[in-house]
Amino acid sequence: MARFSEVDRIEAAIKNKSAKELEWSIWYCQMRQRLPSALKSHVKYWSEMEDRVRQVTEPPVAEVKYPVKKKRSGRGLGMGPVD
Repeated sequence: MARFSEVDRIEAAIKNKSAKELEWSIWYCQMRQRLPSALKSHVKYWSEMEDRVRQVTEPPVAEVKYPVKKKRSGRGLGMGPVD
């Protein structure tokens, strides 16, 4: 079965990371999802394809690491007798 040229164009845009082509790819995926005659499986396919394109266009979110206070030893309940 032959592949659609649009799918090849989207995959080439993902590979080359061309901004204009990625923008077109997102538009095309959204358009295919909104078709009144689109089957559930087609909507799922095009939404996954849109997610792939968005992963390339959006930079990865850096995980925030907050500083952690070190706990002092001998603190808390049940850590020894109280004088």
